[in-house]
Amino acid sequence: MVPLANLLRFSSSANLEKLRQDGRNLQTSKNSARLAARLCALAVFAQASACRAELPLDIPTVQDARKFVISHTDAGCDDTDNVRLIKEDRMIVASQSGKVATIIYDLYCEYSAARTRVFLLWRTFSGYRLMHFAKPVYELRWADDIGSELAEKPRAIGYEVATRLPNGKIDPNSLEITSNDPWGANEDAGEQGSWEFQHNAGAYSLSSFEVDPFSERSLGPGKASQLKGKRFVLFPPEK
Repeated sequence: MVPLANLLRFSSSANLEKLRQDGRNLQTSKNSARLAARLCALAVFAQASACRAELPLDIPTVQDARKFVISHTDAGCDDTDNVRLIKEDRMIVASQSGKVATIIYDLYCEYSAARTRVFLLWRTFSGYRLMHFAKPVYELRWADDIGSELAEKPRAIGYEVATRLPNGKIDPNSLEITSNDPWGANEDAGEQGSWEFQHNAGAYSLSSFEVDPFSERSLGPGKASQLKGKRFVLFPPEK
């Protein structure tokens, strides 16, 4: 006959192990659901039949979002006749809880022959909102006529708001958006910026902005090795 104390210890140990296994299974199930939703959201047409089981049915398709952007005058896209034109457009799930979701759409926008992207936010109950991005306003004051020497270090004198980002890219995990706007014939000068997504506000805030004003052609062989690729940080402002 097995002592009662041993039976209690065995029963407690078995129950504890079962609880642990149930917890691991539940966490695995949650992780699988999140992964399925995220992979589904990264597809160009994220509301295909395979995805409908994961996302709320009222979430607009990429095509719906593109139609909205093309008709939105603040977006300023030139390709108003190309409402069906898809160039690496996609949607990303920023957050989801049951039937409530926040979606970010990454959409192509042609503007003066430039490759720009616009980003559209959609939330359950509030609908679409075009994302705006703060950018520093600055002036480059040159000491010569060929752009090889600055009279003073550039600094932000104010801020403006943009809706189109040249070569804009969004990280599907952090939701950070970056932009690279090259200048010149060789496109070896220009601006670079990054913006962080604020979940509570449903908006983007500027996190960094740099300018590289020197092109190799203007510098010449004498200064190219010293100044080519030199960046000036306009945000955050230096203390």
